[in-house]
Amino acid sequence: MYAQLLMAASFVIAAYQDFHERAVNDLVWVPAMAGVGYAVYSLYASSMTLELEFVVLKVALIGGIALAFTFMGGIGQADAIALAFVAADPYPLSPLTALFATAVVALIHIGYEFAVGNARGAKTIPMAQFIREQRWIPKAILSDGTRTEVSSDVNVAREEVEAAGKPEGMVEVRYGVPTVAYLGVGYVAYLVYLLAFNYSAFASLP
Repeated sequence: MYAQLLMAASFVIAAYQDFHERAVNDLVWVPAMAGVGYAVYSLYASSMTLELEFVVLKVALIGGIALAFTFMGGIGQADAIALAFVAADPYPLSPLTALFATAVVALIHIGYEFAVGNARGAKTIPMAQFIREQRWIPKAILSDGTRTEVSSDVNVAREEVEAAGKPEGMVEVRYGVPTVAYLGVGYVAYLVYLLAFNYSAFASLP
């Protein structure tokens, strides 16, 4: 219970930052780290070996997959960290319930962005707009009739564009979804579900 509340505190702040800035400060995860540490200690002190091994297995599996996708440039570092923390939740059915809620939130938001035209494939925007709005993932710089591809790694692509120093150019972009925000809202929705429909299970958790 206390572990989940600490994790939820991190997720709420991370979701706010990701939605507004598409960036999450590393210090945001300190409460979540404390929560996971408390959960691991409580399970170990209570000799709940099977439950502890299950938590470690979930974190190793999902965290490992998320880390691999980060190295390949498919997701951001904060996305991988958030996925690992979701997996660290001590509830036996996690992370399935939290990820289901996350998927619902993501579908609603992406559907809205598609309806207003932001998430309909690639588009071209002025460099000034790209610098001002963090929600775009760059694909190429268009300047003086030349198209220059940028890295497909989402962790470095924006820095490449900003370092190019072409304020009068255009940028070919695609919409970057706030994955951490989805995970944060999904995690909080999952905790609300536990509180409303399975409080005894919630109260029995570390």
